[in-house]
Amino acid sequence: MELTDRIVAAGLEGERVRAEVVEGGETLEVDGLLVSLSNLPASELNGTRVIREPDDAPTALEAARAVFRGRGHPFFGIEVEVGRHPAVEDAIRAAGLTRVDGWPTMAAPIGGLPPEPVLPDIEIREAREHHDLEAVRAVEVATFGTPRDIAERFVGSRMLEDDRVRMFTAWLDREPVGEASAYLLHDTVGIFGVGVVEAARRRGIGAALTLRASRAFEDRADLAWLQPSEMARRMYANLGFRPVSDWEVWIAR
Repeated sequence: MELTDRIVAAGLEGERVRAEVVEGGETLEVDGLLVSLSNLPASELNGTRVIREPDDAPTALEAARAVFRGRGHPFFGIEVEVGRHPAVEDAIRAAGLTRVDGWPTMAAPIGGLPPEPVLPDIEIREAREHHDLEAVRAVEVATFGTPRDIAERFVGSRMLEDDRVRMFTAWLDREPVGEASAYLLHDTVGIFGVGVVEAARRRGIGAALTLRASRAFEDRADLAWLQPSEMARRMYANLGFRPVSDWEVWIAR
């Protein structure tokens, strides 16, 4: 299987898993589109991706939007790999959706990643117990600006109970200052939510968390991938991650 095809398949599985580990989350398939809903009141935690070219792309897109409306969501969004599904991209533009973001997917063979650095005064811990979730939520709120009530529901007990998910926090002076999550998706590791609070940045914590997450599933996966922010791309490139595809997010306003 081509590298991009592996990542597309893993990304679709990731959307399913990320919905399933949220209480009240769900996924539905609509003529080649996967609608994955956390059903939390946050647009970035509910989305649509393309499984295959729909039989009728405009109708499929409208059906996906109807699912959002049926769940009471005032927003609708779809993430597409640029150039993979031309009919869907044409339907998105014809429907008047607005492009709001774009980023590459970057990937690296796990066996080729550098060793995790030893950072003075920094401890990286895996979240294993329910009381560990509070540290993940604290970093989520401080780093990404996630509202507290949404963080409490998004980072819930199901993430601890699902053996496809591993969460890690970085600690400095007895305070959680960083987080990263690893998802076992087929034979790859998808890395999500790497964040470090502003006061603790430029210490190598983000890189250390990424490397720990990449190796979270030992010999069960050989490829790690992620979708970085503009700010973090150089860090991932320095670790050996390389761009393999470009993605865009379109929303209905």
